[in-house]
Amino acid sequence: MARKLLWIWRHIVALSLSLCVPRVFTTSVVERTEAAYEIALERLLQSSELELDLHTEDDDATLDGLDVKGENSFSPWSYEPICTEHLARIQSKLCVYTDTKFSNGRGISIFTTPQHAETVASLVVSHPVDYEPSINVPTHAWYTETTPSKGIGMFASHALNPGDLTTSYTPVLLAYKENVLPKNERESFLHHAVSRLPARTGAAYRALATMFHDKAFFMQDVATANSFEMCIGGTAHLAVIPEPSRINHDCAPNAIFGFNSTALAHTVRATRAIAKDDEITIAYTNPLDGFAKRQKYLSDSFGFECTCPRCRRGEAGDAALAEITALQRSLSRWSDPTSTASTKQAERLIQIHREEGLNGYLDPAYCLAALVYNSVGSERGAKRYTKLCIEAIELRLGPGAEDLPKWREMLEDVKGHWSWMRRKRG
Repeated sequence: MARKLLWIWRHIVALSLSLCVPRVFTTSVVERTEAAYEIALERLLQSSELELDLHTEDDDATLDGLDVKGENSFSPWSYEPICTEHLARIQSKLCVYTDTKFSNGRGISIFTTPQHAETVASLVVSHPVDYEPSINVPTHAWYTETTPSKGIGMFASHALNPGDLTTSYTPVLLAYKENVLPKNERESFLHHAVSRLPARTGAAYRALATMFHDKAFFMQDVATANSFEMCIGGTAHLAVIPEPSRINHDCAPNAIFGFNSTALAHTVRATRAIAKDDEITIAYTNPLDGFAKRQKYLSDSFGFECTCPRCRRGEAGDAALAEITALQRSLSRWSDPTSTASTKQAERLIQIHREEGLNGYLDPAYCLAALVYNSVGSERGAKRYTKLCIEAIELRLGPGAEDLPKWREMLEDVKGHWSWMRRKRG
């Protein structure tokens, strides 16, 4: 097994890629937050493709003296929640909640506060995964294979185009990020959470790779090697989703991941064309940070040295990032009468992103291009780049991104937008 992205129980890294606080990438620092679990974002399985078949009625066995096939007084949960004492540091207790019927029997266990459990329950009732036909359905777009230097990776089983869905799956375990519980107590609650899952789903969790190979803390070890970050009610939780756990890192990734917060689904989509049998990669850190910062972050937080093509160029590759920053500043100087912003600069900004393999982070460049073309009275150029801006935002931040309505309004009426002929008028 390759060296994986290591998140420790004491320090969870809040990447711009995590969906708690979506933000537009710039070349600024990605902030790190102190929290809870020791987790690896590179979450590989040792087997090839995992298939989580729907469980049978025989899987609905009794547990802890409760028969889930009988009357359920803990609706929508399948079992009576098991809880800690009140924890003063988080002003709540933490409980294990399990829905064995979630997503056609895939099931889900959540170790969280009662308040956040209510949030999840409301999502399950108001927006069941069953109504999202692409979720938890194999795309047949990928397979796993051992790489020469990074352990098991995910590869394209056929050619993928930008925007193509690679995976879309719900977590089998969600766990509140905390550094409050003793390790042995946390292990006990995670054991209950996994044991209450449908048999096949629980077995899939146990089949995941571990980081420290400590049998005494096996459930945490699996989480250490296999978690993403997902927000529930504005609070970060660790999400174990077996299927995308094999995807390796690259500073010029050809895919990007996100969460459908209403359907509790984690999705991965291609950001540029991926040829059959090419490896599918995502970025574990901000790819618009400089070389030294990326390397230090990956080494300190995840325990490996990146040797992707961008990193092999070393600090020489930072010149492109500096040009991106300079162009963004120039194109944003709307109130400066001496501004030299032009459509040529906008095209150059887009070109650099593509040359650097940053296709998944083109939304700011496309949006600036839309405004600049509009500002010089090019209706055709403005519409073209506004459409690309919308598509890029949806790809990176999801269809519910905050700024999308404004860009859709501009697409409907570019001449009515404040930027129309702005640079011509002065």
